[in-house]
Amino acid sequence: MLFSGKLNKLRNLAMLMCFFGIGVMYIGYAGFAGFLGSFFHQSYIFMSCFLVLGLLFIFGSAIFYMWIGMLSSKAHQVVCPKCNKVTKMLGKVDDCMYCKQTLSVDPKHAPNQV
Repeated sequence: MLFSGKLNKLRNLAMLMCFFGIGVMYIGYAGFAGFLGSFFHQSYIFMSCFLVLGLLFIFGSAIFYMWIGMLSSKAHQVVCPKCNKVTKMLGKVDDCMYCKQTLSVDPKHAPNQV
């Protein structure tokens, strides 16, 4: 369910980017507080670099989320033939967000039905 559909994959990537930014900021503070050894203890430069780098990841994640929102508003809405739920499609071939059924707008790219 987490990785079904292109939109959900992009949203998960943006969320992981945000969590990564928070982790980088935490590493910067841990080094400053002395949890990473005495070499980085009370090093304002180490902490500042990691806090700024983490903040850039979080800002990048916010911009990525805005871009995904614009993509989502332009995506085609189709009804999945397997679960009968309305899902959004990016491109010619995409997966249903609910049941992972491969969907296609173009008959050339339609999956083989058995």
